[in-house]
Amino acid sequence: MMRDIDRLSPEPFYLQLSKIVEEAIDKGDYSVGDRLPAESDFCRRFDLARSTVRETLRTLESKGRIKMIPRRGAFVIDSEPSGWVLQVAEGFFEGEVDDNQRKVETTVLEARLTTFAGAPAEALHLANGEAGFLLRRVRRLDGKVALYSVNYLLPELEKIILGSSAMEPEGSLNRVLRQAGYDIFGARRSVEAVHAPPEIAAILDVPPGSPLLLVTSISWNKDREPFDYYTSWVRTDVVKVTVEAGAVGKMSEAKAPSRHGPVSGQPKARRKRS
Repeated sequence: MMRDIDRLSPEPFYLQLSKIVEEAIDKGDYSVGDRLPAESDFCRRFDLARSTVRETLRTLESKGRIKMIPRRGAFVIDSEPSGWVLQVAEGFFEGEVDDNQRKVETTVLEARLTTFAGAPAEALHLANGEAGFLLRRVRRLDGKVALYSVNYLLPELEKIILGSSAMEPEGSLNRVLRQAGYDIFGARRSVEAVHAPPEIAAILDVPPGSPLLLVTSISWNKDREPFDYYTSWVRTDVVKVTVEAGAVGKMSEAKAPSRHGPVSGQPKARRKRS
């Protein structure tokens, strides 16, 4: 029998329900090829809005657990570990640990307030020279150096992140931010094939010039306010990166926020969080 939604938990209901359904699949309650209950059945069973159930099903489909077939329903499919799926709200940690049952370890190289300029400032709607919180980390996958990430975050996130589990070897930055109310409503991620510069090669323990993937991302909340811009250099001999695509019409609700405010070239005023 499926467990209930914990309504006191800070975790969004759609993520709780997706985990409940995954547990049922993993236990064998639903086998490959089985059709899941209808949306209306989930709504009644868990007392949830239809939009929440639909978000759950989209999450399960993006993780490769189910296949949505129009006018027929959601069907369980054979799930293969797919690595880091860039088109979902999860980060590298959740994708590999929660989905693929692999061990991710993090080493924090730098965490401090500093001034931002150029692309990070523009992405976060900050003025050039305005302060932000910088977080540099090396991530290992099953003991192998896998990627090097630099996160540029809003300055108010410094107090949330410092002293949190995100600074620990097995901590998740996304999870800490989510628990603090910074849920990822949408994100834009780009992928570029690059050669490792000498300084990046030294961090990733590869020869200079080695092929890497450079992932650039900007994440925003439900109010379309950006709060996290990052770059990650990824060793593809260690990490499998999967890119999922969907119809443009279905992605319109997660449209990226404008990079400029009402006055062209000026940063958009940010609403201060209490």
